[in-house]
Amino acid sequence: MSQALAVGETFYEVSHRAIQQAWRRHTVAGRLSVLGWDLFNTLLMPLPASDAWVHEEYHRAVLGRRGVDSFNDVYKFDFAPSGIAVSHVKDDDLVRLKRDHPAEQVRLSAAGIEGEYQLVQQLERHVFFDCSPAWHVPVYWLVKLGSIGYVMSSTWSAVDVFTDDANFRERADVAPRDFTGHDFTAWVYDLHRPEEPYTARGVHPFGFGLGIDRYIKAADLTADERRYVEHQGRLQLLNLFDPFLIGRRGFPVTNPFNRRPLRLTANVGHVLTSFGDTVDANVFLHQDDVKLFVVVHSYGNGQRRFPGIDAEVVDYPVTVRGRPVNISLRGALWLQPADQRFDASDSRPGALLGLTVQRPGRGRIGVYIAAEGKTEGWVAGNVYLGPNVSVRVGVTIELR
Repeated sequence: MSQALAVGETFYEVSHRAIQQAWRRHTVAGRLSVLGWDLFNTLLMPLPASDAWVHEEYHRAVLGRRGVDSFNDVYKFDFAPSGIAVSHVKDDDLVRLKRDHPAEQVRLSAAGIEGEYQLVQQLERHVFFDCSPAWHVPVYWLVKLGSIGYVMSSTWSAVDVFTDDANFRERADVAPRDFTGHDFTAWVYDLHRPEEPYTARGVHPFGFGLGIDRYIKAADLTADERRYVEHQGRLQLLNLFDPFLIGRRGFPVTNPFNRRPLRLTANVGHVLTSFGDTVDANVFLHQDDVKLFVVVHSYGNGQRRFPGIDAEVVDYPVTVRGRPVNISLRGALWLQPADQRFDASDSRPGALLGLTVQRPGRGRIGVYIAAEGKTEGWVAGNVYLGPNVSVRVGVTIELR
């Protein structure tokens, strides 16, 4: 997930800046060109590293976590695709995932838009904290409206028509078949049925020998499941409470504690999780060398809501042995439903601690090392639902 997100944000930072710089002082023409570029990447031909690619890579990260092979169909370079699959997934692997890791099966279906919202948030962080001149407003809107519409469409009759067409097209070969079909009919179905075997979906509608009937239709959902996913679709509208959508990069105020200038902004997010959803208040603060990003979570499942908070000091400059180093420190605490279950009333506490040390190099290239440890729990952009310690090493390139 971290790799996909880094590639995606680089794609938009580089391409948007290049387009704007090509037009020099013609700001309107530059922005119209950025809009055209984003529409092309979203509607006509999604390219590797675009938001559609990130969406599918987040799905694939959950599969890959358990050793499941897959293929991102963005690499087919289809023109104006009606849908993009994560293909070449075996039924046996999906049976095993649902049996052994039911919460990951649920997270699998929702991971795509989790990745897209993470992409938007990361681009917004660059704009706010790094004062990036890139204009990302079109991709903000395209991602958010597309994700909202996708969740809202879960109970539409058109979903079943599309599903029937897909089953007919794929009747002769399992390999091109998507791992799930419509993401959110599958998400709400598995969310409510963690103990139901994957094989209970039945055989493919065109008969034996064609594998399991993977795709969940709107007609397959119970009344409670339909009501719940419709409610989640309405909550998705909270993602539109975002000043970045109208080009506002922050608001100057005076810090009441030290009377110094301070920039701040905030937005609201709603993301689907392995146990239900989270409604987040995201706060951005920047004063002098202090860059602070705080998220207040309200996690929810079918029983109640649970609190959480996540805070990060971003790229704080220090000197180590006479050399400049940027340090980011992140800490999070939460209560989440026991065993990541939709039907759990009990909570489980959790925590995360992360440290990133970046060493700027000569010129534009630097290096970094990042370490992150967490207990059991869902964290956006972290593929592990269980306890985990991860270390990443990479190269940074400064855009000027």
